[in-house]
Amino acid sequence: MKKIIFASLLAVLSITAFGATTEGVGAGYKDDIKVSVETEGDKITAIKVLKMDDTKRIAEPAIEKLTQEIIAQQKVDVDNVAGATYTSLGFKEAVQNAISNAK
Repeated sequence: MKKIIFASLLAVLSITAFGATTEGVGAGYKDDIKVSVETEGDKITAIKVLKMDDTKRIAEPAIEKLTQEIIAQQKVDVDNVAGATYTSLGFKEAVQNAISNAK
């Protein structure tokens, strides 16, 4: 019984210590953009948009590209997407706020 409790506690502690999901908000073109950012240690592993009211046909491809760049480069300071400047700025602000909330 003690081994099961110890193993369960160890599993919970390792998930808590190494994996985290935080949320952040940034000002998009029409309204706020809200994201969740998943990290493992200092590494960004996933970014999900929770709320975004910008024009979908413009914003969604831009956010997809920014997400790939941020995860690949492991930094938020990536180039904006042409034609979606305010969405890019708001998305990057939201991701940065989420990362800052994790610390």
